[in-house]
Amino acid sequence: MRSLEKTLDVLDLLMEKGTAGVTEISRELGLNKNNVFRILVTLEEHGLVEKEEETDKYKLSVGSVALGYGFIQKHPLTKLSIPVLKSLRFRLGETVNLAMLEEKQQYVIYVASEETIKPVKIKSRLGRRFSINSKVSSAKAIKKGLMGEPGFVFALEVDEKVGTAGGACVIRDYKGRPIGAVEVLAPSYRLPPDLIEKEIKPLLEDSALDISLKLGYWD
Repeated sequence: MRSLEKTLDVLDLLMEKGTAGVTEISRELGLNKNNVFRILVTLEEHGLVEKEEETDKYKLSVGSVALGYGFIQKHPLTKLSIPVLKSLRFRLGETVNLAMLEEKQQYVIYVASEETIKPVKIKSRLGRRFSINSKVSSAKAIKKGLMGEPGFVFALEVDEKVGTAGGACVIRDYKGRPIGAVEVLAPSYRLPPDLIEKEIKPLLEDSALDISLKLGYWD
């Protein structure tokens, strides 16, 4: 079991850094270099990582992406949320995202997105991972829920530096536990805070409730 934990730690580090060499992985994780090398060789044999010949660094391979994509697409949260996301995107005309809380409750991962058809778009968050302590609205909403705030908690996001704005509401499972968030994000000039509060927030709350009910939630 300890060997499996070390292997998963290596995969997590590569997902976070993009590429890393044996020495760097060893230093970051506090593992023996020989152990790191054996783990990487095993992962490479199974098509989960690949080595860059120019740099001798390792990175996640297409195989690991396919494995993760398969898990995400079959997860009940993703499957049940897609119709709700499509409906919300149609009503708002803006990009709608779905974020999932990972099991250790340290990160949120964006697992689905319905993109706006408007010409000015924002950088996609699909596939990206953010710390639960980050300023993205999904992480903020989920963190509030984890800290005991009841109901379909809403969090606002306004990033003046990047020029984005939006908000998110927490999604709960059949036991009422926060497991994800539904989020709307757009260029800030299209979503001023007063519009988000008056029009976007109620729709997000309804969507979060809809998804939660599909997951068996009952207050």
